Amino acid sequence: MPENSNTDRILPLTRWVAILVIPFLVLAFIILYFFPQLSGERFAWEIKPSLTALYMGSGYLGGSFLFLQTAIGRRWHRVAAGFPAVTAFTIAMLLATALHWDRFELSHLPFQIWLVLYVVTPFLVPWLWWRNRSADDGLPEPGDVRVPQVIRWGIRLMGIGLTLMAVAGIIAPQLLIKIWPWTLTPLTARVLAGWEALMGIGNLVMSLDVRWSAWRNGAASIAIWHILFLVGSLFHQQEFNAGAWLNWFTLSVMGILLFVGLFFFSMERKRALDRR
Repeated sequence: MPENSNTDRILPLTRWVAILVIPFLVLAFIILYFFPQLSGERFAWEIKPSLTALYMGSGYLGGSFLFLQTAIGRRWHRVAAGFPAVTAFTIAMLLATALHWDRFELSHLPFQIWLVLYVVTPFLVPWLWWRNRSADDGLPEPGDVRVPQVIRWGIRLMGIGLTLMAVAGIIAPQLLIKIWPWTLTPLTARVLAGWEALMGIGNLVMSLDVRWSAWRNGAASIAIWHILFLVGSLFHQQEFNAGAWLNWFTLSVMGILLFVGLFFFSMERKRALDRR
């Protein structure tokens, strides 16, 4: 049987790459989330204020959940949407690095690791997706349920909005700097735009699939990311503009979490009822 036959399996190489990536993501989470003040020594560059490091670190742990599911999971379609999203993110990180090359120190080991990762992954991740994509025959797995069309359209529109925001932030970082509720530099504005691109492209790709099983891991990854940020931000309230913890961004995060939580619960309940 050929490697890419329609068995919905995750190919061995895809698993091994996921296994190799996870430690880097977890390490980045630990450094940025718990020791943001040491980012200049232990990360690719010094990140200020700590809220930016918290947001990035939370996202890295959310991403590690998706790669963990890739490493141990049985079905490709459950993680497939994450690969185009990660591709968009890694391209944005490479662009931010190239556009702000003067901000980095080439002799700094953490930056060398950053550079290797974001030179390789914009090509490796989409290649893995391309290689594994035909394993998915598009059929629902046993006990699966359909995501309602209104939800799919809502997530699609959100994905378009986030993607446009990300593109604007990369092209003109001053636009994000003006509206963001804490201080950004052109570099961190472009980096955060990359995180918005990840969620935007992820939403767009998920919205094209009607199977709840294709959404489940992505929804959990987003929830982990935003819960961690919201909790961490409570300890850095003074870094928000005018010290206002409740602002458009944290309120948006709360809204995302409320929606994801209710949506996740309702879909899991529907799946459980359909199995009876």
